[in-house]
Amino acid sequence: MKTAAIFQDGMILQRNKPAVIWGTGAQGETIRGEIQGKEAAAAVDADGNWTLTLPALAASEEEELVLRSVSPAGLEETKVFRQVAVGEVWVAGGQSNMEFHMRYEKHMAEAMKHCANPRVRFFDVPEVCYDGQSEEFDYSRMGIWRKADRENLEYFSAVGYYFERDLEKILDVPVGIIGCNWGGTRSCAWMSAESVERVGKPWMQMYRERTAEMDLDAFWKNQHGNPMNHRGDPFADPFGEAVLPRTLSAEEMEELFRQMPDDGKTFLQEMQPTEIPGCLYEHMLKTIAPYGIRGFLWYQGESDDEPGKQGLYQDMLTALIGDWRALWNDPRLPFLFVQLPGWETWLDGPGNRDYMTIRSCQEYVAKNVDDAYLCSISDAGEQRDIHPKDKKVVGERLALLARGHVYGEALLCDPPTAEKIRRDGGRAEITFANAEGGLTVKGDRVEALHIYSAQKTGGEKDASEKSENETSRRTEIPFTADAEGEKLVIRLPEGTGRVSIEFARTRWYLVNLYNQAGIPAIPFEFTC
Repeated sequence: MKTAAIFQDGMILQRNKPAVIWGTGAQGETIRGEIQGKEAAAAVDADGNWTLTLPALAASEEEELVLRSVSPAGLEETKVFRQVAVGEVWVAGGQSNMEFHMRYEKHMAEAMKHCANPRVRFFDVPEVCYDGQSEEFDYSRMGIWRKADRENLEYFSAVGYYFERDLEKILDVPVGIIGCNWGGTRSCAWMSAESVERVGKPWMQMYRERTAEMDLDAFWKNQHGNPMNHRGDPFADPFGEAVLPRTLSAEEMEELFRQMPDDGKTFLQEMQPTEIPGCLYEHMLKTIAPYGIRGFLWYQGESDDEPGKQGLYQDMLTALIGDWRALWNDPRLPFLFVQLPGWETWLDGPGNRDYMTIRSCQEYVAKNVDDAYLCSISDAGEQRDIHPKDKKVVGERLALLARGHVYGEALLCDPPTAEKIRRDGGRAEITFANAEGGLTVKGDRVEALHIYSAQKTGGEKDASEKSENETSRRTEIPFTADAEGEKLVIRLPEGTGRVSIEFARTRWYLVNLYNQAGIPAIPFEFTC
């Protein structure tokens, strides 16, 4: 009798929902499970798999889960999982900003002083993207249920930790995060290949074109056992250890690349296994489904900033949410996701090409997909680092969303969202949703707000098609702006014609317009 790897001593099971336990065994075996005096049984099927479903469990800080198997010949085996808690469990997925460990987080030193709490736990799904990878390398430091303490805190997803730390205080039950993420990965890796084919054909076509002329046998021969694919030690990558704790200077970046071994540079120029559509959905996400959870956290989108493909993110994220919910057989599992903040460039790369469109896609999904909610961190980006170091604000705002939309607290938890505009001469009033009690401006002026003459040359273009050069050539209109209740009031010079009012629609910005919950407004644009 074997269980899936996620079932371990020290795990947290989801409260108030049936607990699904699964694994493998010999055909004909009977598996029985017991916890909190509740029992269930299952038979091992012809493929050697079994799944049993225990009745819903009550919150608890420490239990034992007992599994017993009986073979057709009467042989018995018992497996006991100890220090099992029952509470709230969330899956935290995405790329490097969700993976971003507490080891590097801005407030780590302060958090370390008071982190010891056995009711706060974290499990990191091993980063595997192809068959055999987990056997080729040592993964003993991943795939572990860890309790928050001075020894283990650095392994926690920083966003996940601050999220669960807040929920544990409010809900007064154990809270666990299952981290399922991989830096630098696109959405197409995290959804089924069938969904990519259906809603993201350009991504699938790009993959097919890239592999059409490749010798795939040689490619996989190079991948299997290649030390560059060793993902078992989160802190063994010299590149990550250099760039994640702080923003490097230009000179430091140059030296970092100079010291990189030639084989490493060559490897990074080749196609990575994580570029295969569906690979992380198959090799990571499926290993934890349908473990009992309350919902999902998601922080991703940076790697979907590919020229000409940013607009696909609306359908890609929608389909991804559907795929994840389908694995758990629950079409209404809450999905809380982070809207990308302002950012310009990093490591002298191409930088932010068109996050503007990706943000618009994220907003669309939040408005049109049931039980999907948008988290704004438009005040927390860093101009020259794709990895903002302050993850505390991200986790806390996600926790606020969960408290309001999932746990039923009557509180303001959504970002201020511009809904409509009314203009009367030189006065324009923008009315916001989620602004109960009034908007506030932290500073002397409203940042990230620009107003341009609506006259354009060279033909009309969508907002997503505006380049930085085009923006600089447009005529900027002087204005004053103040928060008045739930409205942003803009005053223009007398005689001003039609204008384009654009908020947080540039590559880099820091928003300072907030609601009473301290949540910053999300981007908007009006022409009036």
